[in-house]
Amino acid sequence: MDWTKIFSEIGIFGIISGLIVWLIKQLGQRYIDKGAKTHEQKLQNQSDLYKAELNQSLEKFKSEIAFFSQKAFKLHDKRLERIENLYSLLTNFYEDMFHLTTWKVVTGMTDDDVNRQNFENTKKAGKSGTNFFKYYARNKLYFDKDTCKLIEEIIKLLKDSHFDFSYEYVFGPMSADFKFETVKKATEKIREKVPEIKSELEDNFRKIIGVYE
Repeated sequence: MDWTKIFSEIGIFGIISGLIVWLIKQLGQRYIDKGAKTHEQKLQNQSDLYKAELNQSLEKFKSEIAFFSQKAFKLHDKRLERIENLYSLLTNFYEDMFHLTTWKVVTGMTDDDVNRQNFENTKKAGKSGTNFFKYYARNKLYFDKDTCKLIEEIIKLLKDSHFDFSYEYVFGPMSADFKFETVKKATEKIREKVPEIKSELEDNFRKIIGVYE
């Protein structure tokens, strides 16, 4: 038996076996590395896609916020304008109605002159009231229900009072007692009840425009 030849063949076989094992390991490692890189790339692509979708959603959200903020600012500006105009008209109407409740000492005027002046004052109050009613009716949607309730309470009190002062011009002369009671009730509404509700309305307006403390 040629042991030298046998050992030589075994050595060559071992080398070949080692090479095969090394080659298998290398191929396996490359496969693992390739799979890991592929998975890593897939995760990166998914991450990039998610970031892109997130950025797109964020930009859309920012755009919607800007739109609704601008819309809210415009609405608030319109409400401020309506409040300013409505309050001015209400003040005119109330001052004209309050003027009807004041007893006027007039010198150098006859009774007819006084009655004519009272009639003109009543007409003036009616006109300012009409302007106030019309403006409120056209802009009612800018006010919430609580505000509308206060405004409409004032409208009813002032309209009823104006009717009381206008009664004799529509239906003719009244008896002294009837006229006294009618004017008395109207005066109480204008001087006592209206200011209370008007004060509540003013507080309501202050909250809306942001000056309420």
